[in-house]
Amino acid sequence: MATRQGFFDDLMHIGVKLPWRAAVLFAAGSFLVFHFLAISTSAPAATTTLAGLGNVVGHSLIHTFALFLQYLVPVGLLISATIGFFKRSQAKSLVSSARANPKAISEMSWREFERLVSEAFRQRGYVVSGFGGSGPDGGVDLGLVKNGERFLVQCKHWRREQVGVTVVRELNGVMAAADAQGGFVVTGGQFTREAREFAKGTQIELLDGEAMGKLIGCTHSPRLSTARESIPSCPKCGAAMVEREATRGQFIGKHFWGCQQYPRCKGVVPISGGR
Repeated sequence: MATRQGFFDDLMHIGVKLPWRAAVLFAAGSFLVFHFLAISTSAPAATTTLAGLGNVVGHSLIHTFALFLQYLVPVGLLISATIGFFKRSQAKSLVSSARANPKAISEMSWREFERLVSEAFRQRGYVVSGFGGSGPDGGVDLGLVKNGERFLVQCKHWRREQVGVTVVRELNGVMAAADAQGGFVVTGGQFTREAREFAKGTQIELLDGEAMGKLIGCTHSPRLSTARESIPSCPKCGAAMVEREATRGQFIGKHFWGCQQYPRCKGVVPISGGR
């Protein structure tokens, strides 16, 4: 059972990547090949020798597998190609929506955000594999190949908090283990100063909200981050700050800049505009 399940999973994985027309041709071709093989092994000659008996058993096994695969392979390819077609159509729709209204990105689910990023890279000439892990922000989300070089992508769909240096360090380690030539960390928000400084010494490119807008081809309102002003440094320790929301007291529901080192440092800067 494990072998059959693995084979079918591999078949589905291949079919998802194929264009619809190519999948139809491969499905038709596989049916003809296995159908011919099933017919040619359907009636082995009768024999009474031990060697001949082994030949009969071998023909019977080939016939059985060919009879089964002549339907399994084409159906698997067509089903997975259909799934891939709808996924790509949805991804293209997400890109179109984001181009028309960049603010819609903040309303996307983590899965939609990854598909948006995936399609944006695909339209830039990359061959993309994968649509993310089993949950939001889990592991490397996408693999890219272009001009024989491999890249890894980590998507961080954080709406308010900045992406910190830990994410960049983790991706750099995975890149080294996977022998990738480069990587991207993509977010609709922003990166901390520490993250940007660390990325300078690596082959990782950080794409924040503004760069994300350029990636998907926005012609207006490229700033996708929720921030209304440049990110300040903490007045107490000088570290980068992150946007937070008060959950208690007289300022409950109000947004402010809080030190990234909290609770070790409790530096606070008000956000202009009184969000």
